[in-house]
Amino acid sequence: MNILGINLEEKIRGSLLENLDGDFYFENNSNSVEHCIENSKYNLIIVDIDGLGDLEKTKTVIEKIITFQSKAIVITLGERATLDFIAWAIQLGIYDYLLKPIEDIDVINIVTKALRDQKMKAEKVKKKDETQGTVIGNTAKMVEVYKKIGKVATNKIPVLISGEKGNGKKAIAQSIHSFSCLKQQPFVSVNCTAYQKEFLDRKLFGHEQGSMFESQVDQIGILEKGNGGSIHLGNIESLDLTLQAKILGLLHEGAFFRVGGSKMIKVDIRIIATTSENIEELIMNGKFIGELYQRLRILEIEVPPLRERKDDIPLLIHHFMVKYNENFSKDVQGVSTPAMKKIMRYDWPGNVRELKSAVKAAMVLSREKSILVEDLPANIIGNKTSKRRGDIQDWILSDWVEGEIQMLQGLNQRDYYGNVISRVERELIKQVLEVANGKKVEAAETLGITRNTLRTKMNNYDLD
Repeated sequence: MNILGINLEEKIRGSLLENLDGDFYFENNSNSVEHCIENSKYNLIIVDIDGLGDLEKTKTVIEKIITFQSKAIVITLGERATLDFIAWAIQLGIYDYLLKPIEDIDVINIVTKALRDQKMKAEKVKKKDETQGTVIGNTAKMVEVYKKIGKVATNKIPVLISGEKGNGKKAIAQSIHSFSCLKQQPFVSVNCTAYQKEFLDRKLFGHEQGSMFESQVDQIGILEKGNGGSIHLGNIESLDLTLQAKILGLLHEGAFFRVGGSKMIKVDIRIIATTSENIEELIMNGKFIGELYQRLRILEIEVPPLRERKDDIPLLIHHFMVKYNENFSKDVQGVSTPAMKKIMRYDWPGNVRELKSAVKAAMVLSREKSILVEDLPANIIGNKTSKRRGDIQDWILSDWVEGEIQMLQGLNQRDYYGNVISRVERELIKQVLEVANGKKVEAAETLGITRNTLRTKMNNYDLD
């Protein structure tokens, strides 16, 4: 067995020599590495990517390894823990990515496992373009998520993404699509909690002429609009049993009927479902179809809550700051040490969504170059903890309203009701219009108001 080690630390080299049988070759010089890769064959290649140079050079070396050593087991080590690199490398065909620092015995265990299962090597796929970094984190738990994204993205099998509310499950779904062979095709997302049953049925499956509201034309649904691509069903646990059965039928047959229709509509789509509920418990209570759960969870990704990956918080804060500095014409450059201590001690039950809201509110309130303790929401500072007894969204809303009132006081305004309600109403209408793809009839129905009322409000809020 030929084993090539590239840029490995002395301790790891020694462990490999002590624990494995074979002919060993160790290289650190980049020119020698390329010569070895192109002119010899290896059974196992272990690469510490931190010594290969910048991202583009690192990718070039990994691509050459996969190209010239297509039958070798390739294991990489490094401190670079980003979705764009790890998912890309997994898809390209590496066996595993090990996050440093790592004990040499752990490296030996992974190598031993790999050698016991030669056929585990991922199928080689075409190089994927880099994503825009919508999923952020470099902790070990997020590295595992990145690896799973790379693995599941290579086929069209349904995926179930589970995890607590607010931890970025939709962004994971988008990343799976972006790394897949379907990336040039549509990615259509629907929040299953946003619509009443009858409307959601029509929204998903479409309806035939004359079947609903005396419609004069056939209306295609989301499933047809997303044909050839990926359909993200958010909060799938909220589907009633009838719609669950229709989704199960779609997975079985690759086809469905429009509402009121008699013609079978064939589609080629990938279902990516997300949930924050315990589906097995719902099955036991007769609220979810067990067979649908089994079909969806063939490939499953569990997204860790933010409290289990707190080292990602500074990265996320920086990402949100860049966005809100631009949105609010601010120049906030960081977080004060006392404020960061408060942030890191907090458990973030609302996960990334709550952190995003907190950073947004703090940046609005901030009068300095840094976010200070007094800029943070009260529950993060440790005040008024009784707010946390209720629903997470309730106390997040409570803190936001409190922040708005403080800002209005600073501006010497007293019309708290008009100012706060108008901001909430504008954002609600804006988001419902986005969900409805700008269709005013659909948006008005979802909002429970008339089309004329919606048109008036859109004019008032400059949403045309």
